[in-house]
Amino acid sequence: MDDAAEVAGFAWLGPAREDGPDQQDLGELYAIYVRPDAWGRGLGRALLAETMRRLRSDGFRGAILWVLEDNPRTRLFYEQAGWRFDGGVKEEEILARRVREVRYRIALEPTT
Repeated sequence: MDDAAEVAGFAWLGPAREDGPDQQDLGELYAIYVRPDAWGRGLGRALLAETMRRLRSDGFRGAILWVLEDNPRTRLFYEQAGWRFDGGVKEEEILARRVREVRYRIALEPTT
């Protein structure tokens, strides 16, 4: 999304990057970001709504995302949009620091 000709936020999505037989109809929200100076204006909700629309139109029946475990603001944002923690946990190294990420999941109703 742009704000007066400047990018205020973006979302990146596609097929789930996890392997397994039940992953073929699963999309993934790889990243969503809104500049902090643009918070509170509905840009994040608009990006998430468009992401969900695109995942549905691409035929995905469900979607996952990974979020830092120690990020209550972002976790609440997803929970308020209907995403639920599904028990998945992994550790990653980001900028030479070990962090824990948790997986959220949502069912997607097909478009008609």
